[in-house]
Amino acid sequence: MKLKFIEQDWWCEMSQLCVTLPPFAPDYSGVCSALFELGGLIVIHDASGCTGNYTGYDEPRWYNSKSFVYCSRLREIDAVLGDDEKLIQKIKVAAEALKPEFIAILGSPVPMLIGTDFTGIAMEIEERLGIPTFGFDTTGQLFYHQGISLALVALAKKYIKAPEQKKKQQLNILGASPLDFGINDNITQIKSFFVDNNYEIGACFAMGTTIDDIKNAATAALNVVISHSGLALAKLMARKYDIPYICGIPIGAGTTLLRKMTTLVAEPLELDVEKETLIIHDQIIANSIRESLACPKKVVVASCFDLEQTLKSEGDFVMKTEKEIMTAVNAGYKRVIGDPLVLSLIKDETVEKIALPHEAVSSKIYRKDYPIFRNFKL
Repeated sequence: MKLKFIEQDWWCEMSQLCVTLPPFAPDYSGVCSALFELGGLIVIHDASGCTGNYTGYDEPRWYNSKSFVYCSRLREIDAVLGDDEKLIQKIKVAAEALKPEFIAILGSPVPMLIGTDFTGIAMEIEERLGIPTFGFDTTGQLFYHQGISLALVALAKKYIKAPEQKKKQQLNILGASPLDFGINDNITQIKSFFVDNNYEIGACFAMGTTIDDIKNAATAALNVVISHSGLALAKLMARKYDIPYICGIPIGAGTTLLRKMTTLVAEPLELDVEKETLIIHDQIIANSIRESLACPKKVVVASCFDLEQTLKSEGDFVMKTEKEIMTAVNAGYKRVIGDPLVLSLIKDETVEKIALPHEAVSSKIYRKDYPIFRNFKL
């Protein structure tokens, strides 16, 4: 019986093995990405590997930037003794020199194993230094969108002020990150779309925005969620500030998105039995591409990450392992749209492959090939 359990555990671990695909962007990279442009001191509590992973592979804005992203240089003896005071003193020295807008401390696999209390450390630092401080229990075991969600919600709870009145034509953009949109003109184009349609941009969580924009975000009359990472914040602001939200990005003329903004309704598609196309990307981006196609009812959306149930059409699905991804892309679709590394798993040469790079999947490899979603055509 004991041998049987060992075999089951071994098989469970082997099912996570990736032969072709790299590790996807983790939760601590998501937190850092969301906070990157806001002037804070960001400290990853690790031995340097996770910090290097974020700055070298998951952050295209890192080069030539002045963002304060640091490694705590966690050592074995620190992990054994659990010396939180040493970490606090390092952060104190850096904060006194840099004068950051806020401080964020986040975890990696080793702090997870020793049970580091990031919330407690953050409270201690904020009390001593008088600087707003966040503690994030990231582990490196979850994905980037969960980290971004954590960070955006934390920013909202810390900074957003109750509005005196709403601005009817003002909206916020939720879920902007280079891990989904790259560093080309995607976010600029999305903003321009709303401005061209007579809307004012409040806060763009969290690219091209400021802490002051975030403080005043509750004056907006509408939130537009452009990636799965912005959903948790949208739901929070709907509950707390009664701000409705819709999900989508403008593709082409953006007719579908404008209709959603007017009606605040988006019904999931009822797919045809003959499903010809598979789109693999962030759910909201993939949904928007599907809605822009001539025959959207023959298109299935899949994600290597999470799918919001209320945004799913019947047949949409999540793939958690390379084996599941390989099975999906070889399931008989005539056309597959996805990251080039995912497309490399397709065995049938007759399948039409359309490259749609995803920074969270393939990192810098296809960064120069990132599409402008507004101009995306098949």
